[in-house]
Amino acid sequence: MCHQPISKSKQVMKHYYVLVLLLVGFLLPVRAQVPVYGEYKSPDKKVVLKVYQEEAHFFFQVFRDKQLLLDKSPLGIETSEGSFYNDLALRSRIKNKSGREKYTLVVGKQSQIKKKYREITFPLVNLQGKEMDLVFRVMNDGVAYRYAFPGKGSCTVFKEHGGFRLPAGAKGYMTPLSKPKTGFAGTNPSYEEHYVLDVPVGTASPIGVGWTFPALFEVPGSGWLLVSETGVDGSFCGAHLAELSTGGLYVLEYPSMDEGLYSQSPYPTMVLPNATPWRMVVVGADPNRVAETTMATDLVEPLYKPKFDVKPGKATWSWLVLKDDSVTYDVSRRFVDMADHLDFEYCLIDAPWDVQIGRDGIEKLAAYAQSRGVSLLLWYNSNGNWNEAPQTPRDRMNTPAARKEEMKWMQKIGIKGIKVDFFGGDKQFYMQYYQDILTDANEYGLTVNFHGTTLPRGWERMYPNFVTNEAVKGMEFITFEQGNADLQPSHCTVLPYTRNVVGSMDFTPLILNAKLGSDRVSGPVRLTTAAFELALPVVFQSGIQHVGLVPENILQYPFFVTDYLRKLPGSWDETYFLSGAPGRDVVVARRSGETWFVAGINGENREKLLSIDLKGLIKAGKEGCVLVDKVGTPNMVDKLDVVAPKKRRTLDLMIPAYGGFVAVF
Repeated sequence: MCHQPISKSKQVMKHYYVLVLLLVGFLLPVRAQVPVYGEYKSPDKKVVLKVYQEEAHFFFQVFRDKQLLLDKSPLGIETSEGSFYNDLALRSRIKNKSGREKYTLVVGKQSQIKKKYREITFPLVNLQGKEMDLVFRVMNDGVAYRYAFPGKGSCTVFKEHGGFRLPAGAKGYMTPLSKPKTGFAGTNPSYEEHYVLDVPVGTASPIGVGWTFPALFEVPGSGWLLVSETGVDGSFCGAHLAELSTGGLYVLEYPSMDEGLYSQSPYPTMVLPNATPWRMVVVGADPNRVAETTMATDLVEPLYKPKFDVKPGKATWSWLVLKDDSVTYDVSRRFVDMADHLDFEYCLIDAPWDVQIGRDGIEKLAAYAQSRGVSLLLWYNSNGNWNEAPQTPRDRMNTPAARKEEMKWMQKIGIKGIKVDFFGGDKQFYMQYYQDILTDANEYGLTVNFHGTTLPRGWERMYPNFVTNEAVKGMEFITFEQGNADLQPSHCTVLPYTRNVVGSMDFTPLILNAKLGSDRVSGPVRLTTAAFELALPVVFQSGIQHVGLVPENILQYPFFVTDYLRKLPGSWDETYFLSGAPGRDVVVARRSGETWFVAGINGENREKLLSIDLKGLIKAGKEGCVLVDKVGTPNMVDKLDVVAPKKRRTLDLMIPAYGGFVAVF
């Protein structure tokens, strides 16, 4: 830590307080005499955090390789314990320690994670004598902070003054927050809007109520950064970025009173001692380095141990293409058979299975699936009086008694997971509801997938039976409207650098039908090629990939496509982003065991040459294959047998407009 130059008289005063600390064990608060100032470096010395006090307020800045990425960003919080914004003082010495996170993830970009960090704690006191710790962590991939409150009882938080100030000239890649109670059956906000790309900082949201996390920014000539939050559980609410961003400052904002029910407070109340969620700033020289971060799980701890063996995997799913009419016993049995044929672990049965199949039929279908080595996943409506969605089954998740009764039945008949849909917003009530569902599901051996939902915030590590989450304008929207289908190629190149950075994303990829209506001869026309679609389960990360294949596709494509789908793993040991930029293209390499999958997609309407650098990843001379688009036939693929290059170590591929590839080594 290096300190701001101070006068001789202030040096004497500083030494006096240090002497008092040594003699009596505490340091009297220093209010105006010496601004708190510090410079703290990441373990690799490349990321620098600067913290200082100016005009009675705390601020911070973030640098990478001496380049300013986050400018003078305010800190402070308003609580029932008083204000922690103005005239804060140190109550004792700043604490500075080094640490290491070492953990295993079943669901995520990596399976074994080791991360060094430096933690700096500012023990503060406000004018009323109330205490709070401002805690920072500086890591090789960025900076995070939170507020920690000691004591007993409870504390309600009304507002945060914190925000993220971008330097002049920065450009944003962000998704607007939806207005409460809009969208299908008034279920918004559900994080299901398109991203705006490459817009100047300060651009107004097209909806007018702010921006969701995560938000990605480029500071031209300096680097990239992504801001988000992690560690949100039932003790707090989810936050977002406020609409106004005067001077490049995006301020944190809590949920609107209009979300969910008016009886549900937008202000979180914590039982003390406790801490707010982490506010995180991921930095990198380019968006590919940002996308590789594991910060969202590095900063949290498991809230419980898994009671069963959580198995990531792949699932067939009739509803995505065939919609409600497909949720029958006979059609579902065909999708179970397809899962068996493709060596998929799961088959998802969507709404309204309770009406069109029935509980007895589900028991019969579950037994049949088990005989084929496939497990069923069941859809549920979160319902409650905040939800007008009519889809059933309803009233089975929203009370502890009903939920546990339903889960006991599912455990008895061999159901392995649930998909719970249509939540009501980001208030603390819903964060507690997510936690309650996950905690109870763990007791009954069930994985959990949330749809119509908030952003996952470190949940893969906090809740070990959490496998994936929607919070994205996913493939189902592409089947609804041609406008969404037209945006798909670009949209799919944005998500690996934004939404999927912070958590598993249930985009439900991979539709091979040229037309997206349920009859397969009408509806929106797909712009993407077959190889683009086949690449998506590698480009996107999800604990369970629910794909949009239908049984006829198996006969329409060569056997090597089936072979590839069988080899696709459900989890990853390593992930590297090799090239790309949001809205343009992306190439990702992921390892499972000894096998590497390298996939890329082209989000632009032009042919381009991609030179993929395999050096350091794949051993020279290792044999593999590449699935590419068949020339002149965009909805068909060819297979190329390849050998990992020995000299240049690049794999050069010509990718058509809206095309893709996937290589297996």
